[in-house]
Parts: sequence; C-alpha cells; structure tokens
Amino acid sequence: MVSTEQPVYTSLELNLPKPKRWIEAELAKPKPPTPSEWFATRFPEQAKLYGCPFLEMCGFNQEGQRYVNPVKINIDFFAAMLGGDIKLGHSIVYFEPEMQFYFKEPFSRIYMPTTSDKLQNQFRAWLIRCAQEASFGVDKLNLFDEFRSDKTSKAVVQRAKSVLAANHTFFSATSPHQRVKGPELHERLMRSLCENMLERSDGACLTVTETYGLFCRLAQQHGLATLKRSIFKESMRGLVKDVHGVSLRHDVPDTSNRHQQAWKGLKLTDA
Repeated sequence: MVSTEQPVYTSLELNLPKPKRWIEAELAKPKPPTPSEWFATRFPEQAKLYGCPFLEMCGFNQEGQRYVNPVKINIDFFAAMLGGDIKLGHSIVYFEPEMQFYFKEPFSRIYMPTTSDKLQNQFRAWLIRCAQEASFGVDKLNLFDEFRSDKTSKAVVQRAKSVLAANHTFFSATSPHQRVKGPELHERLMRSLCENMLERSDGACLTVTETYGLFCRLAQQHGLATLKRSIFKESMRGLVKDVHGVSLRHDVPDTSNRHQQAWKGLKLTDA
C-alpha cells in the first residue's frame, strides 16, 4: 500500500527510461520504475514519437520513501501503443476506406478485422498489468480505475483511428500487406496468373474463355467468390499488356472461323 503520510515534496514529472550511463551512475541508489517508465520501456518507438505515457506527481514522504502518482494520461501515446511492436511482427491498422480496424494474425501473417471494443479491452489489460507490476510507492488508483474507464478507453481507440490510419494503398493488389477478405484478392490472383502461368510464344493464341476458365478454377481453390467475366476481362486486359506487352484482340478466328477475343503470341506455361 502507498503510505498515507503527506508527501513533504512533490513535483509533476514526465518520466522516461534513463540512458545506460545514467543508470550505471545511479545503481547505488535505485528508484522504483514509474508507470511512464514501465510503458516507455516496452514501447520505446511510441514514446519517442508521441512523448511520455503519463504526467506523474512524484515526491518523497516523511519517511524518505518515493511517491509516484500518474495523474494525467497521454492519449496519443496509448493510441500508438495499440498499433503493436512492428519489430515483433505485431500490427494493428485502421483502414480508412472501410472505417475498420485490422490486426495481423501472428501465424498466418494475414490481417483480420477487429472491433473497437476488443481494442478497448486490450488497452485496459495493459493498464492492469502495469498496476500489478508497479513497485512500492506507486499510487495504483488511476491505473486501476480512472484510466480504465469507458470514457478514457473510448478516447484512446478514437484517437487510434488517426494515429494508425492506413489509406487505400495498404491492401492494394501490389502491397505486401494481405487481409483475409477484400476485393483486391481477385486482382492479386489475376496478377499471379499473369506473371507465373502465361508466357510469350510465337504462333500461340490464348483466348479470354480459356483464361477465364483457369481463373475460376484458381479462385475456387483459394476460396474466392466467382468474378464476372466482364470484370475479369477488363482487369486482365491491362495486366497482360503491362506484363507481356500483348494487346487483347477481338478478331482472332476460332476453328469455325468465327471471331473471338484472344491474345496472339501468348500461351499457358507447361508447368
């Protein structure tokens, strides 16, 4: 428990972990880490960008014991903290086009949708952990109650929408980031088909019908819904032109001498 003695000296402090050389000089008189130092040690990049996690009232009581009370919370820091540690592969983003939070599933490395309520729970869990591990002399009341209130947790998640914002390019077909569902998945599959399953060949002819049939089979294997042929054709037209430099023609005769849509000089790979 925190001493009930009235502090004889207090000050408002923004406490961050000290440099190693400072710690070495102070080893003879160690001080308990403050809540700000506890969070900043675990999320140093967020502290560097958004500042100290708490404004803290610090001092010493009549018995010479240090007194620390976190009195104000830095909403920006905790909004950034929800984004996780990128170095460890943790990541949460707010995808602005859909107004939706996504988190990266640690095993599949694919982003999954999540809710504001779950992020509020995560924020509150971090505060409880800090309160449980706090050293003697730290006032835990705000950590346990005030900062974990719905008002504060909602404010943190609301701020995270701007701090963790990701625009339309984050899940684009050429982006390294992938999510479990999204319209770009069809384009990713078409791009893979175009780059890995088609090749130039003099005298060859690849029809839209043949290519669309292959695409539908691949989509089924990947658990994707069927894409309209007209949408496929328009997207594939541009991809084939960009990757192989071949334009779609509408006057290629079939075995019955009827015109069909096809790419001349292109075929499916043998693999």
